[in-house]
Amino acid sequence: MSTESANAISIAAAGEHVPPPVDGKKPGHFAKITGVPYFGVALIVGCGIFASTFSQTGVIGLYPLRFLLKDKLGEGPLRVALFMQLAAMPWNLKIFSGIISDSIPIFGTRRRHYLIFSSLLAGLLWLVVGIVPPRFMPMVLMAITMNVALVFVSTISGAILVEGGQTFGVTGKLSSVRVLAMNIAGLGVPLGALLATRMLGISAMAAAIPLFLLFLIAVFLYKEKPTAKRNPKIWKDVKSQLKIAVGAKTLWFAAGLLFLVTFAPGFSTPLMFYQTDTLHFSEHFIGLLTLIDAIAGAAGAFFYVYFCRRMSLRQLLYGSISLTAALSLLYLGYNDKNSAMLIEAVYCFVLSLAQLPLYDLAARATPKGSEAVGYSVIMSMWNWGLFFSDLLGSALFEKYHMSFKSLVWLNAATTALVLLAIPFLPSLLVDHKEVEIASSNAPITPA
Repeated sequence: MSTESANAISIAAAGEHVPPPVDGKKPGHFAKITGVPYFGVALIVGCGIFASTFSQTGVIGLYPLRFLLKDKLGEGPLRVALFMQLAAMPWNLKIFSGIISDSIPIFGTRRRHYLIFSSLLAGLLWLVVGIVPPRFMPMVLMAITMNVALVFVSTISGAILVEGGQTFGVTGKLSSVRVLAMNIAGLGVPLGALLATRMLGISAMAAAIPLFLLFLIAVFLYKEKPTAKRNPKIWKDVKSQLKIAVGAKTLWFAAGLLFLVTFAPGFSTPLMFYQTDTLHFSEHFIGLLTLIDAIAGAAGAFFYVYFCRRMSLRQLLYGSISLTAALSLLYLGYNDKNSAMLIEAVYCFVLSLAQLPLYDLAARATPKGSEAVGYSVIMSMWNWGLFFSDLLGSALFEKYHMSFKSLVWLNAATTALVLLAIPFLPSLLVDHKEVEIASSNAPITPA
């Protein structure tokens, strides 16, 4: 199963490293805009998460870059997939941005100046992406560099969420702000599809605007006392966490399953070529399909709350993988605009349900004492699986002339094979409902 939707919102998940508070200090003192004590934190978190999601090359840049590579540079599916995956590579190394910001202050701060410089740099680099010579290598190098800056924006925003949430006791409310910001930012995909008919510079400006606004907010509203010192102990802590993670069998069971699930030959990039070359869909109609994807995916996420408290994780994994494998076969009937809209809606609704048990598995499998590094290892396996999935599917489509519908059959079959691995997952990890874990006096601790 490629856990990207066909018109995927390629939002990187790598690392999800959120540094803990350092030296017990509170987050910076925000300008008092309202009487809500954590309003400034929520503003920074919401704007930071929105900007670092919306401005990804796999969100606002997904279709402008894809169509430029395909139509203007004449690249095939494999090279298009390679470009997008290489551009997103910094997200696989997200944990290092957290370690760096925790251990090496800039002008005495661990958050404020990182946020100011990274948001400004990412915005400027997006503008450079829009004017760089339209050739594969210069563009991919600039996109990689831009994503490095964007990773820091995301990491610092997550760190402020954790610190502010713990200081004001509102981690749940700030987490809801994060989810809302990501969902709204996902609308950058259909917007990018609409902008794909114009020059790349227009899309680059659209991507840069939220980053420049975040820069201004960080400069004028986010204050942090310049008292932070270098913290070499962070590196020792990471080494200790890594040692725990390496010895945790449950972590590697989960990481292996996530890699197998995402490694199935994907058809995200081949679908774009099938939509444009065979079905002759316009960029505007593809934008409409991505909007349908986003709405259906959000609806699916709401339903997971109902199921996770009534079924064990093992049952959810069996159900989600089986349904995804079966419903991916709907793409065999993907022949015109009406069938495309129906199939996208149904598949993305189920895909959202299918992904959430996998995220649940990742969270449960992370060993205590290695929360940041352990979870980063698991999510890195997820992203590496997606990396090879899109490349493998595109190579089969282009180099070996496998038809799109043959690729659909292969994707469904290889996804179904993952079911054979579920029985090997440790009972302690997956044979509990969420409500049982929440009410247990002895929390589940992966080995």
